[in-house]
Amino acid sequence: MILPLLAAKCPPMLSTMANNSIKKVLKAVISAAFWILIWEAASLLVPDDLKLFLPGPVLVFKTFFKILPSSHFLKAVGATLLRIFSGLLIGSLLGMVLGIFTGESKIFDTLLSPALKIIRAVPVVSFIILAFLFIKVNRLPVFISSLMVTPLVWQAVNDSVKNADKNLIDMSRVFKLSKFKSLFYVKLYSGFDRIITALLSAVGLAWKSGVAAEVLCTPAVSIGKNIYKAKGNLNFDEVYALTITVVILSLIFEYLIKAAWKKYGKAEENKND
Repeated sequence: MILPLLAAKCPPMLSTMANNSIKKVLKAVISAAFWILIWEAASLLVPDDLKLFLPGPVLVFKTFFKILPSSHFLKAVGATLLRIFSGLLIGSLLGMVLGIFTGESKIFDTLLSPALKIIRAVPVVSFIILAFLFIKVNRLPVFISSLMVTPLVWQAVNDSVKNADKNLIDMSRVFKLSKFKSLFYVKLYSGFDRIITALLSAVGLAWKSGVAAEVLCTPAVSIGKNIYKAKGNLNFDEVYALTITVVILSLIFEYLIKAAWKKYGKAEENKND
């Protein structure tokens, strides 16, 4: 009895999922094509003396696929990837810990919140210049990335802890849940969507700030140093190609976080329901 019902329901469901996926891909392709056309038009319309600074998309993508297989480029991508991932991980963990402290304790909130808000407001270039005096070149992008990520994650965790449902907190006390379980399953878990959103924003910020730090302090092997050298040699097609590389890597990070949340976070949420 069950099998015929499943057989009847599955094809429409699969068809709907396939249609949704096709629509998403089409939207992405149309959007990308639109902005590439705008880019091409802009590169054609700029005066001849400025064309060097705004190469067309065809030239940029040719340069991208030209440098893609080179070992020097792949080493630079690997080194930058490791730095940004390390900064993102350190900043996320530190932001979560500080968010829990400030959310749970008024003393910590009074002491730490103003400093974290100031960090979020100060331009990243100021931090890079100051940190350059005290931190080794290879470690500076990691420090800057983590510094920029920390306040974003802190704010999300802090708000989740402070704004947790009081009725659920009272229930956790009635059922005598430990402080750790109450914190994780009630205060943090209810705000996971907010935290995931902050992490997705933090990914882009980590890449922008980390690569900016590389451009200014030029570690021996890095995407940032390659951008700096390409700019110095007036190879702006390479500058754009390297920038596209950073954008692609950032989008991959965001996709992985979304996929992990959909697979594990939502699955756990449905299980609990």
